[in-house]
Amino acid sequence: MHDAWAERIRADARYWLLGLGVLVTFILVFWREPISERLVPDPRMTRQLELAQAALDQGKLSAADGTGARELFESVLAADPDQMIARQGLVDVRKAAVARVERALGERRLGEARQSLALAQALSAPTVQLQPLQARLRDLEEASSDTSALLAQAAAPGVSDAAALALLDRVLRLDAENAVALEGRRELLAGWLIQAERLLQENQVAAAQELVEQVIAKDPAHLDLPPVRAKLGEALARMQRAQASELRLALADERAGRIDRAANRYLRMAATGDESAAVHEGLRRLAARTARRAERQAADFQFRRAEASLAKARRWSPLAPEIAIAEQRLAQSRVTRKRLLRSPASKDASRLPALIAEADEAMARGDFITPPGTSAWDKLRVASALAPDSPRVRALQRDFAQRSRHCFEQAMTAGHLQRAQSCLEANLAQEPAAATAGDARRRLADRWIAYAEERIAANDFVEAEKALAFTRHWQPAHPKLQATRARLKRARGASP
Repeated sequence: MHDAWAERIRADARYWLLGLGVLVTFILVFWREPISERLVPDPRMTRQLELAQAALDQGKLSAADGTGARELFESVLAADPDQMIARQGLVDVRKAAVARVERALGERRLGEARQSLALAQALSAPTVQLQPLQARLRDLEEASSDTSALLAQAAAPGVSDAAALALLDRVLRLDAENAVALEGRRELLAGWLIQAERLLQENQVAAAQELVEQVIAKDPAHLDLPPVRAKLGEALARMQRAQASELRLALADERAGRIDRAANRYLRMAATGDESAAVHEGLRRLAARTARRAERQAADFQFRRAEASLAKARRWSPLAPEIAIAEQRLAQSRVTRKRLLRSPASKDASRLPALIAEADEAMARGDFITPPGTSAWDKLRVASALAPDSPRVRALQRDFAQRSRHCFEQAMTAGHLQRAQSCLEANLAQEPAAATAGDARRRLADRWIAYAEERIAANDFVEAEKALAFTRHWQPAHPKLQATRARLKRARGASP
């Protein structure tokens, strides 16, 4: 019985094995291709998905030639409706289309907004997203209906370029893709560039630069802009070289005491558009120097000359503080002159010999300009008020000039810089336009700068600062002044 049961089991097993073999054969014959496709993806479909994702990343959402992200994802789904990557890709295209609509509406690009909105609708974007965008588009389209009137105003005869450009800008704010407005602005800016080229030919570089900068602000990608910018760059380079040369000449004139010539050079540079600090500082120095000359002229009761000097200073640098000081001194000298002329003593010519004697005594003591009231200069002013045309007064003036020059030379030889400074101030008060004045100022400035360097080396920074101040007073454009000031600053920073 046991053998019969075993034989039955072996027979059943043969039937089961035969059935399993038939099933495997069926699967291999009829399902071979689908299984292979699932186990090994089709390389053509993989390539299609890669192209679709690349188009999406590049912002190429849709294209009539089939190379847009939408068309590529849809072609994948046509071959395999269950392809999840392609389905998600279309969702991403839809989101990108909605974002593009919002951006285009914000930038008033109505044409782009319409196209992107149509794409979002075709991809079944939610109505709750589309409705507000459609409403904004309708509002902008209604507003843009006024563009015809604005374009007509811009093209009307007699409208200035600035007004026409403002009208065209209004149109483009409503409709950034308005072809008429874009072309009108392009032609208007092209005219500005032609005008800029003409200005460059006339060497009006600053005016040309202003026009070119306006074009860049409005349309930096204007087709006619690059060649004009190249010409402007060449003109600016030439102008900078010429200005550098003119600045060197102006500084040389300034150091040599040729004040009017230096001022004319600075003024020419300013007129050609050079607004550099060197030009303004040069004019300020010359104004300060001329204002101090006006002070000396006022002290000598030379009011016409003082007024002329102040007029120059105001023209060169009206905000220079030295001008206000000189104006006060001029007013004080006028009052002093009137008081002297009104006093009974001023009409007493018998006082003249005593004044001349007192002036001689003051010069013998070396009191040329100080102390106030008893100096030779004060005695000379009173004598000049009493008898301006007196030969004895004229002789006293010449003697004052000669002896103050001699005092200066003696002090310079002895190395007494403060004394030399006082004597030079006295001499310049009497003869401010003397031929030797410029050389004397330079010599004294050189001695002060040397003294400043000596004091810096000795860590005597207070005296060095005073010496530099005196240098700047006598020669504001001294070639070593800036370097020595920098050395003093470094030395102060390095000291404990």
